[in-house]
Amino acid sequence: MTGLPGPPDDLPTDFRAFHELHREAYVRRAHTIVNDRSDAELAVDAAFEQLARSWKKVLAMKNPAGYAWTVMKNRAIDMARSRGRRIQLEHAVFETAALRTAVDPIDQLAESLLLRQAVAALTDRQQDVIVLLYYHAYTAAEAATHLGITAAGVRSIARSARRALHQILEHSGDIDDLTH
Repeated sequence: MTGLPGPPDDLPTDFRAFHELHREAYVRRAHTIVNDRSDAELAVDAAFEQLARSWKKVLAMKNPAGYAWTVMKNRAIDMARSRGRRIQLEHAVFETAALRTAVDPIDQLAESLLLRQAVAALTDRQQDVIVLLYYHAYTAAEAATHLGITAAGVRSIARSARRALHQILEHSGDIDDLTH
C-alpha cells in the first residue's frame, strides 16, 4: 500500500481489508478511464490515500463502498486530465476475442466502435455496471460489492443499460446481437 499514511501495519485492519478487497477492481476500472495501467494504479493509490486520511468518516457514511468508488473515479478522471487525455472509455474495453477471431475484422471493429459510442452515451452508473459485468466479467454480486449497491440493483441497472443500448443501437441502424 505504497503512498498511504504510515506503515501498512499502522492502518486500521478494516481499511487494509477494504483495500485488499477493492484495489484490483478499482485499478481495472480506472484503467478504462485513463487508458494506462501505471496511471490507473497511481490514481487508485491516490484514492486510497484520500480514503485512509478520513477512514473513520468514510466508515460512518451510509454507503462507504459507493463513496470510495466515486473517489476512485474522480482520481482517475483527474489523472487523465492531468495527462491531457480525453475522458472516455478505453478502446480496449471493446476489443474482444470476437475481434481476434472475426471472419471480417473490419466489420467487427466497426461494430465494436459503435458499441463503445453507445456505452459512452449511458449514465455513469450504467457504464460502471456494463464495464464490470461484461468487460471484466464480474458477477452481479462482485460488482455490487465494489459499487456499494445490492446485486439486485446491479441487475436492474444492467437491464436498463441494455435497454438503453438497444435503443441507441437501433437508431444507428445496426443492433445485431450486441445487447443480448
